[in-house]
Amino acid sequence: MIDRYLKAAITACVGLMALLYVSHNIANYPQAFEFFAYTTSHVDQEAYPVTLLPVPPTFLIIIGMILVFSLEFLAGLGGLYGAWKLWSLRAATPADFEAGKKWAKIAMGSAVVVWWGLFQGVAIAGYQLWQMPLGQGPFDGSWVYGGMAMMTLIYLGQKEG
Repeated sequence: MIDRYLKAAITACVGLMALLYVSHNIANYPQAFEFFAYTTSHVDQEAYPVTLLPVPPTFLIIIGMILVFSLEFLAGLGGLYGAWKLWSLRAATPADFEAGKKWAKIAMGSAVVVWWGLFQGVAIAGYQLWQMPLGQGPFDGSWVYGGMAMMTLIYLGQKEG
C-alpha cells in the first residue's frame, strides 16, 4: 500500500514542478522569447563555432516555445490529475490501480520528452547550448528535471507484487 501513496505523491510533486515552470515561462514570456532567440542564434559559441542547425526564423521560435510550453503544461496538469487519480484508487484492486496510471504515465512521459528530448537533444546537443554563458542552468536543470520524471515513470511502471 505504501507504493500507492508514494506513486501518487511523487507524481504530484513532478506535476507541480512542471506546472510552476510553465507558469513562470508564460508570466515571463518576453524574456522567454529572448532566451529562445538567443539560444538558437549561434551567438557566444566560441568552443565549437560551427553549429549544424540553422538560426530559425521568428515563427519557428514561437512554434518551439508553444511546443515546450504545451508539453510542460501537459506534464503539470496531467501529473496533478494522474496523482489525484492514483490517490483515489489507492484502495482499488491491482488491475484498477494499474489502469489508473494512464495520465500519470502520459504526464511523466511528456516531461521526459520536453526536458530530455527538446532541451537536452535539440537545445543542448543541436544548438550547442552547453557552450553559451546562459546555457549552464538549462543544461543542468533539464537533466535533473528529466531524470526526476524518468525515475517517476519507471516507478509508475512497476507493478505490485
